[in-house]
Amino acid sequence: MPTTPMKATPLPAQHAPVAEVVSAALNPLANTAPFNSTHHPAISIPCGTSEGLPVGMMMVGRHFDEPTLYRLAGAFEQHVDWQSA
Repeated sequence: MPTTPMKATPLPAQHAPVAEVVSAALNPLANTAPFNSTHHPAISIPCGTSEGLPVGMMMVGRHFDEPTLYRLAGAFEQHVDWQSA
């Protein structure tokens, strides 16, 4: 699944209102927060680009099965040229 539900966005201005800063910080969490809550292991790796920005792919595993995620991420990185995708 995508790591975040949107492309990278510019950082809020240095003196932006608190609400804008909080919104910018929380909006990208929609896809990751559920696994933080359930304690499933997850890993994000770059898998392509969109308009010059990297796109992250998140893989989620079974509880206590981090080694499978590491192997999967490693195999993907070895066999896919994500910068050309």
